[in-house]
Amino acid sequence: MFGLLYDTPVEWVARVEALGLLALLSDHAHCELKAAATMQALIAKNCDHERIVQSLPEVAQEELQHFQLVEEELRRRGGRLAEQTSSPYADGLQKGAAATRTSLLLDRLLLSHLIEARSAERFHLLAQHLEDRDLAQLYQGLMPSESAHRVLFLRLAQDAFPAEPVAQRLRELQELEAEVVSRLPLEARIHSGMA
Repeated sequence: MFGLLYDTPVEWVARVEALGLLALLSDHAHCELKAAATMQALIAKNCDHERIVQSLPEVAQEELQHFQLVEEELRRRGGRLAEQTSSPYADGLQKGAAATRTSLLLDRLLLSHLIEARSAERFHLLAQHLEDRDLAQLYQGLMPSESAHRVLFLRLAQDAFPAEPVAQRLRELQELEAEVVSRLPLEARIHSGMA
């Protein structure tokens, strides 16, 4: 459904919910900020790719709007944004991809595609299985744009590179993503594992 090789177990939702929804919301807010920054960096470093320059400002704006929604929900619940910490998920993807990289741009587009896919999968699980139904509705509302971003990044990669290298690198990065996410520890984070 999401083009991923590892399916997050449904039990992840209850385990993350038990760790604390305020921490999860804070992490999610930071994910949205990082996503907006990634969009801006992609534009700044790839000015010769017209489709990137034209497509990604809207995505960056949506990511910032999502940040505002999540941060407002966090405050409404009596929480506050915690200090940003590094993401073992994103760090694992970047480190793993660098070892076999042939194109930085292709990897950035495909990793963005996979990160958005993983986020969409997690939002789907949260929307369906959170006991907190108010928060479940928030995640239900965020899913469509997350899925649209996933599709956009794959299309951008397919526009910029020949079909076979894109397909081959996507398979490699899907395998890497599955390995990284399956080994992550359980934390109150959108991109945590079950261990």
